[in-house]
Amino acid sequence: MSLIKGKQEFRTILDFSKEKISKNKIKEALRKAEVRELVQLPDSTTYTLVENDIMVGMYQIRLLFSSLDSSKDRERLKEYGRFRVAIYERSRSGSSIYNINLCNDKRFKNQYWTELNKDYNLRIKNLIDIIMYVKRLNNLKMFL
Repeated sequence: MSLIKGKQEFRTILDFSKEKISKNKIKEALRKAEVRELVQLPDSTTYTLVENDIMVGMYQIRLLFSSLDSSKDRERLKEYGRFRVAIYERSRSGSSIYNINLCNDKRFKNQYWTELNKDYNLRIKNLIDIIMYVKRLNNLKMFL
């Protein structure tokens, strides 16, 4: 076993907070977005683990991949195949972030994709549905 020097970077790959969105706009944006999970600088032994986030109003969707594979240089979401997500909710001040338990939270537990999310079985079409659902929830926040 050997040690590898590394650091962690948080990257917002898409932000759907302020604009009106449709499934086609989301699909196009996901197709064009650069999604990296691991970056190695040339002539360096240092790795950077990238946390890819999608912002939707007060919600933050983090993409999680099943395994780190430094031998492949993947840049698009479709190259990863299946993945899972974690959804975070920011407080009104924006200073703290709360992880949402998708299986137990009443806003999410009846969605079909929560079962797929458990075993890294989400695909891009499911992510589009997740973004649309979270956008609807974000639009309802003023009534809470």
